[in-house]
Parts: sequence; C-alpha cells; structure tokens
Amino acid sequence: MNPLQLWSTSTAAGEHIIFKQDEEVDSIVLCIQSADLAHSFISCPKHKTETLGITLPFITMLIKNMDHLFSFEAEILDTHGKVRRFRSSNYESEARVEHKISCLPLRLDRGWNYLTLDLRDMATRIYGTGFKEVRRITVHASICVRLILFADRIVPEDELPKELRLYSKHTD
Repeated sequence: MNPLQLWSTSTAAGEHIIFKQDEEVDSIVLCIQSADLAHSFISCPKHKTETLGITLPFITMLIKNMDHLFSFEAEILDTHGKVRRFRSSNYESEARVEHKISCLPLRLDRGWNYLTLDLRDMATRIYGTGFKEVRRITVHASICVRLILFADRIVPEDELPKELRLYSKHTD
C-alpha cells in the first residue's frame, strides 16, 4: 500500500519527499525537504477537482521542526458557501487577512510539535461565518510529518492509539 496514494506530491528539481526512520520517535515519518517551499508539497485530495468533504473542525498534526521554511494550508467551505484558506507558516511575522485567504504566523518549538487548530473557531473569528467542511489540506516543505488527523474535538495525545503517539524511544 502507498501511504500517499490519496495525495498529490510536487517537488522542485533535486528536492525530495521521502519516508524515513526518525530515531527520536523510533518510527517511519514523511519528510518534505526543499529550499523551494512553493513547489515542494503534498496535497489531499490528489486531484484539484475533488474535495475532502470532512466536517470535523479540528485538525491535529504531529510535525517535526526542520529549522527551515514551512507552511500548511487548510481550505474550507464556510456556511455562506465561500471557499476560504487558512495558511499557517513559520515565515509570516504578522497575521494577514484577505477575502479568500488568511495567513497566520506559526512558531514551532525545536523537534517534534503537537499542533491542533480549531477551523470552526477560526472561520468564526476571522470571517464571521460558520465552518461547513474541509475541502483540501496542503503541507509545504520543509517538515517531517508523523500524523495528520481530523476530529470533532481536541484529542489529547494520550487518547491516540499507541502507534500514533510521539514517544521518544529513550522514555518508558
């Protein structure tokens, strides 16, 4: 089985998207590494004409800070029928809100980060609308990804199945 079979992938020349063993979490992770953030990414669903249709408003990602530029986008449909994108990145210093996209600064700690966003709350606070569904998710270089999941609430890490948690192999 190909773990990226539902995702489109794009890389700049000489850059790569690979699965590799991460010693810190003792697990296989997906690494998107590139100096070209705009052209190196994974996106789901695979085809631009398709949408995810996920009605769960919380997105959780377990990601490793690679000390390089990184961004991710969640494209949603709001309750007014408008498509909006939320982009979070470590290269933005100030929030910027436009009609179709909001760009939000993101600060990651060194190493692995457990990140959860409430897309319903973001739609309400930023655009004054309700959240209907997630249409697409895109993760740009450079980052390692252990997990991306959607839920109806914040899911504490200790409630995740053991194989999806971030454990250091040096911890019991």
